[in-house]
Amino acid sequence: MADSPKNAVNVPLLPTRQDFEHTFDPKSYLDEYFNGLDDEDRFTTQFIVSALRKMPKGLVAHEFGGGPTLYSVAALAARAREIHFSDCVQANLDQVQRWLNDEPDAFDWRPYIELTLEAEGTPATPAAVARRAADMRRRVTRLMICDAQAALPLGETIKYDLVAAHHCTDVAATNVAEWIQVLRNVSTLIVPGGWLLVSVTTGAGLYTVGQNKFRCVDLTPEDVYQGYVAAGYDSRSLHMETKVVPDGREYSGIVMAVGRQL
Repeated sequence: MADSPKNAVNVPLLPTRQDFEHTFDPKSYLDEYFNGLDDEDRFTTQFIVSALRKMPKGLVAHEFGGGPTLYSVAALAARAREIHFSDCVQANLDQVQRWLNDEPDAFDWRPYIELTLEAEGTPATPAAVARRAADMRRRVTRLMICDAQAALPLGETIKYDLVAAHHCTDVAATNVAEWIQVLRNVSTLIVPGGWLLVSVTTGAGLYTVGQNKFRCVDLTPEDVYQGYVAAGYDSRSLHMETKVVPDGREYSGIVMAVGRQL
């Protein structure tokens, strides 16, 4: 993911769904954070692929708060028979729909699909990339609005074998207590014995997209561990990895975690 610009001037916003809906620019986000593969992308992809290897095939999965991105779906499509995708910003869902429709102006996710295939140990040939893209388009069957701060994050009672929530739970809270509640809310979407796969940043209380700054909670690995336990996950199943990112970014590192509901 690319470094964020340092000249943003807008007053930081509270992380409500309405704030994101009115202010978040998906094109700026993709241009800034997905303008070329780096070690952070490789770390993230390898963790996701490794976590999915320990789960059965045929999952019903949900990509929660996915923004305008499909890098995680590239891995989910190898294990899931059906994927629902949600975000709090309709413009992000519109970006995803353009890719699902294979429209000419859609973002090019081929480099991330290649990275996923390589992490899986599959040669990333053009044919293999095309097959995985077709799988992604076939298995994403529903796009939905979500709100991580709501008791019913999807506005309805629905359960999944796996929920993936990358870099969204930490931007839906401003302190650890709020984040744990967000984790509990998202966990209502998971069947007993199901999995939650989460990515968060560390060392930042703000992040920048274009000329706008958004608040987020600065979490530590210990916060993530305790949050999973408080949200009802088996501590014995919890696997976490961390990565320090280069200096000059708005955040200092990443924590990735996967755990199974009791």
